[in-house]
Amino acid sequence: MIYITGDTHGDINRFFDGGALDTKLTKNDTLIVCGDFGFVWFDESNPVGFNQDNDKLDRLSYKPYTILFVDGNHENHDRLSKFPEVEKYGSTVHKIRDNIYHLERGRIYTIEGKTFFTFGGAYSIDKYMRQEGISWWSGEIPNDEEYKRGIKAIKNADYKVDYIITHTCPSEIIKMYLHHIPDPHDGELTGFFDYLMYEVDFKCWFFGHWHTDDYFKVPMRGKTKKFRALLFDVVNIEEYEEVKYDEY
Repeated sequence: MIYITGDTHGDINRFFDGGALDTKLTKNDTLIVCGDFGFVWFDESNPVGFNQDNDKLDRLSYKPYTILFVDGNHENHDRLSKFPEVEKYGSTVHKIRDNIYHLERGRIYTIEGKTFFTFGGAYSIDKYMRQEGISWWSGEIPNDEEYKRGIKAIKNADYKVDYIITHTCPSEIIKMYLHHIPDPHDGELTGFFDYLMYEVDFKCWFFGHWHTDDYFKVPMRGKTKKFRALLFDVVNIEEYEEVKYDEY
């Protein structure tokens, strides 16, 4: 079974001691985190933090289920990119531990027979409070190669996947449903998501970033498209399997 949740921000308590992710998931289950995983943060320049990260990842490696995540804006993208790339789910992933993998931007993966388009990243509005290479990394914003890879993957899939997993979301969702003003620094990414929102057929789009748990049914070209914002909720993907076009 596949479960999805929102930003974990390196909080190990979410996974243990009765936390939201201290669940009865088994070795046959998969958990997907919608960005800001946060357990890959410090590098060797901070030995204490680096060792703490590794201790947390080692603890997570004892979980019986598989943990997958797209990257958010609050990640050490430099360190993340140094993990080995391996073939898994029909494309490449970064292997963090034997049961922990980073789902790359612009890839389509097949997990338990379902297809997922993944595209992490977002702009940090708190960038002014952070220090580059210490608490902020420029890799939070996708590059041209990642956009091109994503477009190619979607075209090759004939503009149809089962699910989309991102960190942030389309600008129209930000404005009309989350009631925020999209940051112009994020405009290229959220604009790209607007394009996907209209052009791609999908059962549900899951995202984090906005620190809310909510569900939106969006009327669009005679269809209803589903969007699920996640933070603490842990949802079973089977709840979003059925697609209806007459819900509005």
